[in-house]
Amino acid sequence: MYKSPREAHEARIYTGAYRVYGMIYLVPGAGTADLLNADRAYLPVTGALVYAPGFRHPPEAGELKASMGFLALRKERIQWVVGGRPTEPRTSPALLEKRRLALLFGDYLLAGELLLPRGVRLSDFLSQAKPFQTLLEAGLYPLLPDRPIVELEPLERFPFVTVHLRRAEAVAEAPGEAQDPRLTLFG
Repeated sequence: MYKSPREAHEARIYTGAYRVYGMIYLVPGAGTADLLNADRAYLPVTGALVYAPGFRHPPEAGELKASMGFLALRKERIQWVVGGRPTEPRTSPALLEKRRLALLFGDYLLAGELLLPRGVRLSDFLSQAKPFQTLLEAGLYPLLPDRPIVELEPLERFPFVTVHLRRAEAVAEAPGEAQDPRLTLFG
């Protein structure tokens, strides 16, 4: 059990091997990324329902692989999480800027806004930032072989998701305004 008080939050946790639905526990005032960036190797999940890998929600009943009262999930395996609470920046908003990004995870991507220090190159941020970050106004886009990325429609939208930057297979920044105006994926 935790020594400090915790607040229970529903969560959907995506790994390459599973989709886990259950409860996670946050310190009051802290966000999901804070919990995942904490110096512990495992994420405690209670009331865990473990489904086959994928990204579609809700999962099909036949995709249920196991149910457990408690599951300790290796944080290094987590790709992204829906639920909990967004992590608030620890610096002045004047020092930050929102950047539209797309993170590739196999046959789908997550696109949204990430707060980065103003003027910092994306590559520098990715190499130095904590692994778990809050992606705001996010959308889930399945990749389709016969459709260009600029024409994709979101399967699901979220006020925020917590993403593991190091588990994304690629990260793309939204092109500048001189680029193709059809890039609706990036807003």
